[in-house]
Amino acid sequence: MRSQFIRTWAVLALLALASGVWAQGRRPATLAQQKMCANQAKKFFDDLVAPKPSKAPIDPLRASYFDHYDASAQICYVAIVRNTPTGKNLAYSTGVFDAFEGTSYAAYTQSSDNIRGGVEIKPPLWCSVEPRGHSQIICKSEDEFDGLIEEYFGLVVR
Repeated sequence: MRSQFIRTWAVLALLALASGVWAQGRRPATLAQQKMCANQAKKFFDDLVAPKPSKAPIDPLRASYFDHYDASAQICYVAIVRNTPTGKNLAYSTGVFDAFEGTSYAAYTQSSDNIRGGVEIKPPLWCSVEPRGHSQIICKSEDEFDGLIEEYFGLVVR
């Protein structure tokens, strides 16, 4: 009897969790969709870091990428994170794109001279997020940017 009670509550908890995802309009991506997105995100990233005469190459040792497939919107998001030397400082930047279309959704840029002990002491040079169907959000910190891209694009970069 007790094990029946526990199983019933476990099933109800799983249903409540699943209904919360569906109620928010989010569908979980299939493994095939996730793989397709991962492959396209890698291609998008590789196209940026491959040296080409028409583009300034991105040093692959100073850049990385993260991807997320939004099954509800049917969009593969890719975040490109890079550190670019600028004289004696570094520019830290993150951009969020549609991995297939190249549409830009978010951008963050900060200079290392605005950071002390890992903490931003000045606002970023640029911080903007433009979710689909929403107006542009101008953010004021890396933490705010990270929270917004997680909320709107499902991307966790730090």
